Amino acid sequence: MLLVTGGTGNVGQAVLAGLAGKPVAVRALVRDPARLRVSADNIEVVRGDFSDDSSLQRALDGVDAAFLASGFSPRMAELHGRFVAAAKKAGVPRLVQLSGVGANVGLCCARALRWLGQVEGSSQSSGMQVTHLRPTFLMQNLLQFAPAVAEQSVIAGPFRSSKWTFVDARDVGAVGAAVLLDPSHAGRTYTVTGSESITYEEVASRMSHVLGRPIRYVDITANEARGRLQAAGAAPVMIEATLELWDACASNLINVAPTHVVRDITGQEPRSFDDFIRDHRHAFG
Repeated sequence: MLLVTGGTGNVGQAVLAGLAGKPVAVRALVRDPARLRVSADNIEVVRGDFSDDSSLQRALDGVDAAFLASGFSPRMAELHGRFVAAAKKAGVPRLVQLSGVGANVGLCCARALRWLGQVEGSSQSSGMQVTHLRPTFLMQNLLQFAPAVAEQSVIAGPFRSSKWTFVDARDVGAVGAAVLLDPSHAGRTYTVTGSESITYEEVASRMSHVLGRPIRYVDITANEARGRLQAAGAAPVMIEATLELWDACASNLINVAPTHVVRDITGQEPRSFDDFIRDHRHAFG
């Protein structure tokens, strides 16, 4: 039995899609089953929450390996720690844990990367066999700019001229599913990327080509970006965490070159940026 958490998120959903129809029993632990968009005869859905010990106990019963993911928040390490403790108590031997590029518990300038480092620390000391997945920036995160692209043909952000190595969440999920199925990946850490690094000027140019109309990138200050995030209703702590993370990449602190992890593990080339835009054309207008 394989357990998948975070199945309504971009990556968790892709993990479930990669396991759907496989000759293995799968259990999806979700807070709201109505939001789950993947179904198959081999997938059992269990309602539960990392904060609910009884639901964790039910979900972990008879599980051989689990995919561990949670929403991005200051509580990430706490929630992962609760799950790891419950999994260890239930005798689960193996975890595949979703982290992120740049995870570093000792990093002073980007709290998001500290959170990710703490997340990894929650499993490293467990004595369980753990595989860490460290994706770069998800292409799906660009959907936050979709309304401005659709209405104003503009992407605005404090991204300067740095190159960003994006990856499609569907490819991260495909890697997660393959690793979950194969115990030989235990103990490894994988940096999961797409096939290229591009600037936001190039992001706008590629959007223009795919969408058939001019899209501009406008470089703005961090304070201007803060105001836009506030207007979008983001929580103050998440606004500052986001700005710090963006600055870490724009400052080339956590930039990484493309890897071959997706191809090596799944046998498929990662989706291109153009593929992503074509698949989400409706969102960008």
